[in-house]
Amino acid sequence: MTDPTNIHAPVLTRFRTLIRKQRLAHAYLFVGPSYIGKGETSLALAKMINCERNVEREASCDDEGEFYCAQCPECLKITSGNHPDVRVIESGIGESIKIEQIREMLNQVKLRPFSGRQKVFILKNIENMTPEGANALLKTLEEPSASSLLLLTTSVPEKTLDTVKSRCQMIHFLPLSAERLAVQLTDGDGESSLRAHFLAYFAEGCPGKAQRFKEIQMFEKKNEVIDRFLLTTESQAYMKKILADKEQTREFLDVLLSWIRDCVLIKTGIDSARLIHRDRINELRRFQERFAFEELLEAHQDVVRMCQLFTDNLNIKIPLALIRTSLKA
Repeated sequence: MTDPTNIHAPVLTRFRTLIRKQRLAHAYLFVGPSYIGKGETSLALAKMINCERNVEREASCDDEGEFYCAQCPECLKITSGNHPDVRVIESGIGESIKIEQIREMLNQVKLRPFSGRQKVFILKNIENMTPEGANALLKTLEEPSASSLLLLTTSVPEKTLDTVKSRCQMIHFLPLSAERLAVQLTDGDGESSLRAHFLAYFAEGCPGKAQRFKEIQMFEKKNEVIDRFLLTTESQAYMKKILADKEQTREFLDVLLSWIRDCVLIKTGIDSARLIHRDRINELRRFQERFAFEELLEAHQDVVRMCQLFTDNLNIKIPLALIRTSLKA
């Protein structure tokens, strides 16, 4: 899990100042890529507001001190998901945040905190709200409660109603540079330099995404894609297995796209330190030598179109076979 007190300390420092000056707004919209740490930062803010140590000091802890103690009953209950004044609302994969969930939240917004200093409602991925749910939320945003704080998150702000965005203070979460994340993975997690490089660049600088890739052994999976699809001619059984699972198919397409991207970059003479698959640099160089620059660009666009077909839940078996044939030329 992303550690918000490390990665997003500037955001929490900003909120600590707002709390100290009693200038906290009633609603914030956290905007940034998936797995960047928006949800974890929301929970960290809930702890900072309700931490018993901070309440005792009237949220006036030193700028260089910890944001919350993580050990008091309030912090521990938030960590375990059992705090009566901190509620997380989200949808399952492929599901929407329904109006019933919003209405239930609205019934609690105006109530006084049960044990904490302030009630905190965290709505994750609000782009998944139904139109009815979004319109119901507007009423609360227009008539805020002094005893409640709303923290909304989204990775697709263009799918969020402008009327919702205009009633929230927006906080943007930016990914780290891939170089910095690779150093953190090497120094903090003890990853080998080549493995850390791949995780950081493939995750596009998102610490949470890199952690997820580490957990699902993406480094090993991507090498299997390279060895069994790109560098060999016998891959029928392998592709049948990949296409039978949506998550594996998504991972496969991401690896395929990143491999062709690296080949294009090599053609342009870019430094190998910027390549995602730097650990396979020799294979990359031999692979790209078989194609003209224009052919690689066309293959890249073909994979991009195939990714869109997959997102739209359309069959990609035929276009994938065509791409495989073109890459074996």
